[in-house]
Amino acid sequence: MSPQRRDAIVALALSLLLAVVLTWPMAARLGSAGRVDSGDGRHGVWNVSWVAHALTTSPTRLFDANIFYPHDNALAFSEGNLVAGVLAVPAWVITGGNPYAAYNSVVLMAFAMAALAAYFLARTVGASRFGATIAAIVYGYSPYMLAHIPHIQLLMTFGPALSLAMMHRFVTTPTTGRAVALGLTLSVTGLACAYYGIFSGLVVGIGILWFAGMDGHWRQWQYWARSVLAGLIVLVVILPFFLPYLSVREAGFARSLDEARLFSTIGRAYLASAVHVHAWMLPLLGSWREVLFPGFQAIVLAVVAIVITARHRTHPRVRIVGYYVVMMVFAFWVSLGPDAGLYTLLYHAIPAFSFLRAPARMGVMVTLGVALLSSLALTWWRPTRVGNRRLATAVIVLMAVVESWAGPLQLQTATPINKVYRHLAILPRAPVAEFPFYQGADERHRQTEYMLMSTFHWQPLLNGYSDHFPDDYMTAKPVLTTFPSQEAVALLQERGVRWVVVHFNRYPVDYARQLRPLMRTMGKQLRVVIDDTEVGLYEVIFPMRPAALRLP
Repeated sequence: MSPQRRDAIVALALSLLLAVVLTWPMAARLGSAGRVDSGDGRHGVWNVSWVAHALTTSPTRLFDANIFYPHDNALAFSEGNLVAGVLAVPAWVITGGNPYAAYNSVVLMAFAMAALAAYFLARTVGASRFGATIAAIVYGYSPYMLAHIPHIQLLMTFGPALSLAMMHRFVTTPTTGRAVALGLTLSVTGLACAYYGIFSGLVVGIGILWFAGMDGHWRQWQYWARSVLAGLIVLVVILPFFLPYLSVREAGFARSLDEARLFSTIGRAYLASAVHVHAWMLPLLGSWREVLFPGFQAIVLAVVAIVITARHRTHPRVRIVGYYVVMMVFAFWVSLGPDAGLYTLLYHAIPAFSFLRAPARMGVMVTLGVALLSSLALTWWRPTRVGNRRLATAVIVLMAVVESWAGPLQLQTATPINKVYRHLAILPRAPVAEFPFYQGADERHRQTEYMLMSTFHWQPLLNGYSDHFPDDYMTAKPVLTTFPSQEAVALLQERGVRWVVVHFNRYPVDYARQLRPLMRTMGKQLRVVIDDTEVGLYEVIFPMRPAALRLP
């Protein structure tokens, strides 16, 4: 076995081991628990499960998700999470469609892949195995990652690190093959997370310009032609998946600079961390809008790398360290949002920025830069005595792991599957509406509870929750909240809804006591299918046979 292959196997094994340890007890409860205590968490589980389900049943209908019936392209109302869905397919198939196992398996893979990508990036720029290992821990298991377990797209941080690794390979030897590899990597990064795709494209573009000047490529037309080739590959690969989002934008969905201000970061966010050894700092920070602290050790090592470079100014160090300093300054500036100026300029210059609302997420690129510089500092610093070297290595690795430990994770046990949902799975395919129909801004995220349960039957839902809400859905909400009024039932009939699920246990007790007897008197409009204590299932009776319905 070659040293390179052995190195890769060891890195993979350690990455997976750390992913299991630092997210414990997720691996032990893979299919029975998850971070579903928020609307974002439940939406993520539904989203990943939908993509895995669609890819294994009807790939051509991938974007026609089962929410907001009867709308097409409902998956495009928010991040599609296509790469996460692909990664979830094995667990989805093996477990027979367990949404928790599908999502949790992707979480574990995301941590390991981020660590591996950081390791590969560090090795690509000349870091030692030890230095690359520290970079992998700092970046792959960062406080940012641990804070975003309910947001699967934000765990796809392998993309930026891998994109930069491919960029370095290209600028070192700008062949056509490496240009293609760079373009494909950027494409996968964009499909994994739109934010990271755009951010990676920006910093790779800066890198291509930086190294053109540092290495003299600016005189070579082949360098620029192959750089353009990489960009064209991104456009060709991404465009088919981007078209559904363009249709959503035409329907009025776009992010404003005012929204971006709400989700911009402030300087103190770069000291925010949920890791245990950093917890003492949180009361001192006040408020913050993102978790971006890379760790004390990593910051110290990054500063050491910069100081060593400034003192010696050798060419290889200047070109690499200089680039990452520029990248981190750029990323930090963008993360401050519109009021800092640079984000506003990019917003007006790059159309894709109209889909983004959280400049703070650019801060992950700062963490990546710190991790990379840490690896270089440890590569250049070598204690002379073997005993000192081993002790220092053990202490540095231990400190890196400790600054990544936020466990054990607080997971929520999977909700038992009500017999109503099991029965829906065997009923004829037809639209479903669930009640209460949450309307207020402070409770509409609870629609994700219905979405999560739909992973067990996949009937089309009138309900939905996403970044974008269709106009007719918003218009219908005030009427549907009055269910079982005559107006609400008439609207269900008009929309072609056949099955109605009523959660009596989610209404105020006094109202629920009146609601059940009332629904029993509506036999001409609602036929009882299951009349359970907490949840009831009803069939909508149409005045006449409805026209053929379009079902996703």
